[in-house]
Amino acid sequence: MLSNQDLVLDNFKKKISSLPLWIPGAHVYDNPHFIAVDCGLPSDTFNVFLPLSSLTKDTQVSVQQAIRSFLDKGFPISIWMDQRFVTPDVVELFAELGKNEAERNITMKLESGSIGSSAPMAAGLEIKRVKSADELLQYAGVFQSLFAGSREQESLVHYFDQAAANFHIDQQHQWFVGFLDNQAVSTGYLIETENSYGIYDVMTRAEHRGKGLGSAMFDHLLQQVREEGNGKPCVLQASEDGINIYRRAGFTEVGEMVVFE
Repeated sequence: MLSNQDLVLDNFKKKISSLPLWIPGAHVYDNPHFIAVDCGLPSDTFNVFLPLSSLTKDTQVSVQQAIRSFLDKGFPISIWMDQRFVTPDVVELFAELGKNEAERNITMKLESGSIGSSAPMAAGLEIKRVKSADELLQYAGVFQSLFAGSREQESLVHYFDQAAANFHIDQQHQWFVGFLDNQAVSTGYLIETENSYGIYDVMTRAEHRGKGLGSAMFDHLLQQVREEGNGKPCVLQASEDGINIYRRAGFTEVGEMVVFE
């Protein structure tokens, strides 16, 4: 049985490694110690290094080689690390590679049987599950809007174009788009593993924030877990800004994820 922290880690591993399988030129390097995801594009959103255990002296050479393989190509990469595995030696190693702590997210869990009934939907909002390549591109448009004008946005456009070209419905990966007046304005992503459900990418276009759209999407994802959960808990990662929303929904803190960039 997985610990609470390992439930989060296991779900996040699936999140970062599954979609790249749709991307030509992407590569997922997986071993017992870490997973390194190369999406084939210069994107620190989808190029991710995730330790799966404490990084001993014996593993640090392979860690360094894996991260340098991105840097040598001029590709940005983000490192997501469970707080349990962060040590002074590892922090020093990452710093030598130009990677320093950028943020911390609180990891949280809620048993599916404790999810409350649905809250009222935000006025005029319609939420649809992505079931086609065109709908995935609508999802992508909201996602990309958060990076407007940046090099990252250009990479994300290429990334989602390739993903859409290979789109197929997968019950374990559910993307949702919120529409106002037929315009895609918000997103949410639900991932199922053998042991849990994970909530990710609850986003709202900047010009539509403050209308309760993000909260409505979050509640919609929770209701999917409530209906389909089969006793599996729900996990997520929360910023300090959003943590109170999740606490009110019943989520409890189980750890921290440290991000190095």
